[in-house]
Amino acid sequence: MMRKGTVSVVAALVLAAGFSAAKADSVGTLGFADIGSPSVSPGTDINAATIFNIGNLNSTGSNSGVFAGIPSQGFGAVSFDTTNPTSLSFGNAVFGSFVSTSITQTSNSAGQVSYFILGDLTGGTYTGTLTPNPAPASFTISFTQTPAGTGAISDSATLAVPANTVPEPSAVMLVGLGVVSMGIVARRKRVTLAV
Repeated sequence: MMRKGTVSVVAALVLAAGFSAAKADSVGTLGFADIGSPSVSPGTDINAATIFNIGNLNSTGSNSGVFAGIPSQGFGAVSFDTTNPTSLSFGNAVFGSFVSTSITQTSNSAGQVSYFILGDLTGGTYTGTLTPNPAPASFTISFTQTPAGTGAISDSATLAVPANTVPEPSAVMLVGLGVVSMGIVARRKRVTLAV
């Protein structure tokens, strides 16, 4: 009888360890402003362009999570080609680096266009080692042109490190081991009661 109780306690501990082994992923947001002169090509119309040139990308004081309190960071001129999913990359030693993996247009109306860019963020000296590292991140950027098609262009963006809800493989294995152990205990109880 003592042995069955010990197995139940061990199974419960393994199951609990599986849940506690899952690490909390890095989460945060960071705002960006363009303090340079953005441009597009081909042509000058943001609604028809495929290449977007950010004049001088700088982070703003709008930040949270892993970016809370980060001093303003300058990244210089940055560009991306909407036909090349890996064309956006920027970074420095303090911030780390962001490299795109996909670029999706989310809106396009006269004088306004927005993009949702997925990628990977590797932490710098300020953010430290992210969990996971590199962490999945998104960069949303909107361009405005006044008057539409021919006027001055402005842009702003936000980088977000989303929480990953999928547990680490080791945590899944520990949870599975706990469930199997509890199943074995339950089966032994049924066999004992049947005898």
